[in-house]
Amino acid sequence: MTILPSVLRYINLYIKPVKLLILFSLLFVLSVKAQLSEEEFELVSNLKFTTSIPADLIASRSLVLYQNTYTKKELEETQSFFQQTGIDAVAYFDISRVLAGYDPRKAFYTYFKNRGIKFLILLQKNQSGYQFIFWTFNGTRDLADKNSIAWKQENTSLTELLRTIYRFAVSNLKKQNFLINDLPEIDITVHAFRGRINENFTLNVQSFKTAIPRFGIEKDDAELEAYLKDNLPVKFELVDAQVDEDVLLSKGFRTILRFVHARGTVAKDILGYDITQQARSLATNVYVGNEVQIKTIPADQYVYKFYFRNIEYGDIFLGQKWDADTRWQDALHNHIQALKKDQKIN
Repeated sequence: MTILPSVLRYINLYIKPVKLLILFSLLFVLSVKAQLSEEEFELVSNLKFTTSIPADLIASRSLVLYQNTYTKKELEETQSFFQQTGIDAVAYFDISRVLAGYDPRKAFYTYFKNRGIKFLILLQKNQSGYQFIFWTFNGTRDLADKNSIAWKQENTSLTELLRTIYRFAVSNLKKQNFLINDLPEIDITVHAFRGRINENFTLNVQSFKTAIPRFGIEKDDAELEAYLKDNLPVKFELVDAQVDEDVLLSKGFRTILRFVHARGTVAKDILGYDITQQARSLATNVYVGNEVQIKTIPADQYVYKFYFRNIEYGDIFLGQKWDADTRWQDALHNHIQALKKDQKIN
């Protein structure tokens, strides 16, 4: 930002040291907020911060959710300090992968429960420094209840931040975790889907009524309903976003429309696409009128990708072409147009 140097000169000359610390803390929070995905921001917004370190932190299992801005070396340093501190961080996952959508969230929270995770630790990083947030895993897809008590520490230096956490732990808690991994477990595969992944469409969309979950945001839900009424000439019904799918099945639904929202390469990986030949940008198929055009999107930019899923068996149907887009409205339009073209629906 071009105004930053002059702002810093003003701060240095006129603002007292205590106020300076408060201001830099605020700047960190604002800059972190600016880079968060919608899902991560919503998660952090649910937390209510305290000055007390969690009582059982070095006596229970934890799991780390990290932003992709962290390097392997930084994660290794973090795990090394956690080992000395007694924080048993059993696995590390990219936060964007965990929060990518309904199905990934369901798969991950099941994994967390099966591993006996009590605490989640969110590692955030930006140009201002580092921030760690600790809270108790609530055992649901939301990962935290509204106003869940959380503890956070931040510093411009990762090493100093880790030393602070160490001092808090050894001064206030009794260490009971001793068998802790030397290195962070990063390459753990959690499959988001229990069924087969198909690069086509299912005929069930025409044969049975499809469930389409609302977003839970009034403006988006109104826009979603209006678009579907005008553009989806098959049987469908808008349903609550958290509806029990067994209930849908009992009501005659066979398919449900879901999406992932993540960085492009992460979204493709979750959905089973080959990402071994990674590029800086991804080509996506977009519909302008009835014509298909190619749009290039940076590979690390967040995109929406819709898919249909069979409720009973878990099979997912992606369509024959990658049609993700940066706005849900455009991604949905691309996918519905591709469905109509594939199944010759007028």
